[in-house]
Amino acid sequence: MNELKKFLVITILVVGIMIMFLQPLAFGQYYQIHHTILILNPISRTAQQGDHLTFSGTLLTADDKIPLSNRMVFIQYDSPYDWTRIRTSATTDNNGNFVVSWTVNPKGTGICTYNFFAKYNGDDNNFWSISKQFLLNVTPRSIKN
Repeated sequence: MNELKKFLVITILVVGIMIMFLQPLAFGQYYQIHHTILILNPISRTAQQGDHLTFSGTLLTADDKIPLSNRMVFIQYDSPYDWTRIRTSATTDNNGNFVVSWTVNPKGTGICTYNFFAKYNGDDNNFWSISKQFLLNVTPRSIKN
């Protein structure tokens, strides 16, 4: 009886080790996470309150440069006086391109600066990515008498 118990324990250990180490190897052959490239096209450096600004760009896999369609891209900004915030978002088309407009709205009553960038949060097959950043100086619209 002791020999049977030893055999069962050894068998269970061997099978457990095989499951732990061989299964990831099998999945690794078929499942690959791609790095991504997120391009935000340059924007104007200055704007006034009420102007319409267009953000556009492209989302691709970094390795094969394959466009990623139907993915959500967020237009965000950083500022030394503010947390990172989302201004707007867009969904990529079949070519990985996105376009979205935003009506310029200053954060305060005076001149303010936004440090805009695009961000893709990733998914099961693609890593997240952040675009190059662009500064935008916003001035209040002058009041005419």
